[in-house]
Amino acid sequence: MVTEFMELKTQANNRDFLDSCDLCSGAEFKTLFVKEGFPHVRCSSCGLVFVNPRLKNQWDIQLAGGTGSMNEDALTPRQERRLASEVRMLQKYRRLNRFLEIGPGKGWFLKEAKAQGWETWASEINSDSLARLKQIQVDQIHVGPAENLTVPEDHFDVIRMWDVIEHLRSPKAAIDIVFNALRPGGIIRTATTNFASLSRWVNGPEWIYLNGSDHIFLFEPLTISELLIRAGFRSIKIKTKSFNLKRKLYHPNRSLPANPFLIPFRKMIDECIRLTPYGHQMIVVAEKPISS
Repeated sequence: MVTEFMELKTQANNRDFLDSCDLCSGAEFKTLFVKEGFPHVRCSSCGLVFVNPRLKNQWDIQLAGGTGSMNEDALTPRQERRLASEVRMLQKYRRLNRFLEIGPGKGWFLKEAKAQGWETWASEINSDSLARLKQIQVDQIHVGPAENLTVPEDHFDVIRMWDVIEHLRSPKAAIDIVFNALRPGGIIRTATTNFASLSRWVNGPEWIYLNGSDHIFLFEPLTISELLIRAGFRSIKIKTKSFNLKRKLYHPNRSLPANPFLIPFRKMIDECIRLTPYGHQMIVVAEKPISS
């Protein structure tokens, strides 16, 4: 406990204050709550929710650990079938035969895309993930943050960002790069947690996805749509799914008990919530227009 207290004290002296909103450049924020010393604020102009101040050494977390070191070491047959089905869904966008994934983690999606004949590209910073991407022979690997990605314009049919955008230092910079890298008619597929979800409302600041040292930007359907529209995307489609009752603190790591009154209804709510915009995960598809 003493070590963890000293770590938090060090972090408190290692904060990076954002004087403007990444989405709209607004300079006025309202504090919604503070979780474990991390203020979560909402931009008064566009409504974007983000951690402010954040850790200056946030990238170090992603380099050595973070989401790049998470997820399964092996997939179940059911997961493999679902993955193969999702890759096949991209066939209708296949023109240049080039697919980029930003933050691919263990690289399962890229491996399946390669098996289905795509030329595969990756952008990643995590050391564990980079080793895995080389092992599965991804065609092109960019080592570095998404905001520094350098690729040709109009180069990809599809770009995928799954559970990545909430970790970035500038989602706007990354999405602008994605827009330029896609060919006209190409798409971005992205997923992130939904701050406007029923799960977040029920669990409050202790919701498992509120980790101020790692989850910096917390999008809702309105704000992620605004982010994509400002970059130039159109035909934006958003669906949400899942009701998650998990609660957690991170400093130190410890899970908290779920709301006992809702546990018997979790599965029923989970089935119904996909019909609403209040699921805990947002899955977003947006297209780069063929003509401006």
